[in-house]
Amino acid sequence: MAERALNCFWILLGIAAAIHAHGLGMFGPSGPESGLFPLIAGLLIAATGIYLLVGKTATTNPAWPRGPALWRVLGVVAGLTLLAGATQYVGFAVASAITMLVLLKSVERAGWIESLAITLAAVTVVMGLFGHLLGMPLPRGPWGW
Repeated sequence: MAERALNCFWILLGIAAAIHAHGLGMFGPSGPESGLFPLIAGLLIAATGIYLLVGKTATTNPAWPRGPALWRVLGVVAGLTLLAGATQYVGFAVASAITMLVLLKSVERAGWIESLAITLAAVTVVMGLFGHLLGMPLPRGPWGW
């Protein structure tokens, strides 16, 4: 019963986010506006909630993770919290690089060289795509990037 209520919550949250995002505007004369990506995210959340509500799930009694799995969950929470809190102080590039390193080391358990290479590539692509090609203003840190 609680699982169905949670699935309904995701559906309603996704619909509410999509409605709010639609009011922000989808496209303008210079390209995508601030409501496009939240609209897509809201629709994905609602669609996932619908799938979970009507689809069959493999587990009937999921358990809270323990041991190494719990540390991976906490690593994701720590990484995303760090990204949300640090972006305004150190800028998007630095905050997302630190977050990628935390996630790659805690979730994927990747080596340092692999983690640094993936982080550098991902931050460069995101900054190039959104910051330069699409012209979206990303938060800049005290160093100007």
